[in-house]
Amino acid sequence: MSHVRASLKRKLSRLHKRQERVSTEKLVRHTSPFFEYDASFRIFGAGKFHDEMNAVTGLVPTKLGLAGEPRFPRSTLLHKQDVWTLSSPLGYHVPLDDHVDWLLETLTPHADFLTGVIAQAGSADLCLGCLSEVPYPMIATGKSTTELIKRFDLELMFNFTCV
Repeated sequence: MSHVRASLKRKLSRLHKRQERVSTEKLVRHTSPFFEYDASFRIFGAGKFHDEMNAVTGLVPTKLGLAGEPRFPRSTLLHKQDVWTLSSPLGYHVPLDDHVDWLLETLTPHADFLTGVIAQAGSADLCLGCLSEVPYPMIATGKSTTELIKRFDLELMFNFTCV
C-alpha cells in the first residue's frame, strides 16, 4: 500500500476548501435578486409622422432619429431607418409590469391615432429589457403586456444583458 505524504494531504485539503469556497461564492453571486428592468414602445419607418405624433399625442419621445442621421452625437453610426421611441420613465428597480402598465396607460388614449401611424410605418414593437447578474434570467410579465401587444399589433422584442 502506498503512503501519501502529509504535505500533499495538506495541499489537497487546501485545494478542496478553496474549491468549496469558490462554488459557494458563485452560488451566492448568481442567486442574487439583482434585476433591472425597462420597457419601450418603438415605431420604425414613420419619420414623416414624427411632428404630427408629438402634436396630436402630446408625448415627448425618449429617442428620435431619422434615417441617415448619426445615432449618437459625434458618431459615425447612422440610423438605418426613422425611429420614434417612448421609454418608461420609471426607475430601473421597478418591476417590469409597472413599466408596461405605464406605457399602456400613456398610449391607450391615443390608440386610434397611433394604430393608424403604425399601419403606415415599417414596423412597431414593445421592447422589454432586463439587466441581471443571473446567468440565465427569466422574464415574467402580466396581462398588460399582451393587452398592449394586441391593442397596437406590436412585435415583441427582448433585450437581455447578463453581467
